Amino acid sequence: LDEPTNDLDAETLELLEERLMEYTGTVIVVSHDRAFLDNVATSLLAFEPQEARPGRPTHVVREYVGGYSDWLRQRPPPVEATAEPPPRSQMEPAAASPAAPRRKLSYKEQQELAALPGLIERLEAEIAGIHAEMATEGYYRRAGDVLAADKTRLDEAERRLAEGYARWEMLEGNAPHS
Repeated sequence: LDEPTNDLDAETLELLEERLMEYTGTVIVVSHDRAFLDNVATSLLAFEPQEARPGRPTHVVREYVGGYSDWLRQRPPPVEATAEPPPRSQMEPAAASPAAPRRKLSYKEQQELAALPGLIERLEAEIAGIHAEMATEGYYRRAGDVLAADKTRLDEAERRLAEGYARWEMLEGNAPHS
């Protein structure tokens, strides 16, 4: 629903809120009506700025459990926007510099590289399991602290997965290719 509250009187808005609360499926709503979001939302997707880095998007989509007021409490502090773009030298791709010579991986690094696909697979399965649990009917009727704990667990697994991919990429980049 895109801005469903713009043209509704109070009585119709209350009826819409009641019907949405009774609905057991998923509804994606875009609205600037904070009270409406507090009354009907069980989860919010927020487009938030992130620290500017070359080759990285300026915004990221984050999911928050609860309505608008819950988002205000959970969100990270705002990232300061810079008025001027970074100097040109910082915006040039890293490929412009000569490639670092490949070095042979240590035994420990070889073992780590061999173990990373299994770790990544386990983390992806864990994330999929959490997503499946969150998609079950009635999930968002649970206590707020349970929902927040699940969201924390999901965020931690996603962070570890990103670190695993980054480490794999780094080790693969250093490994000599046959």
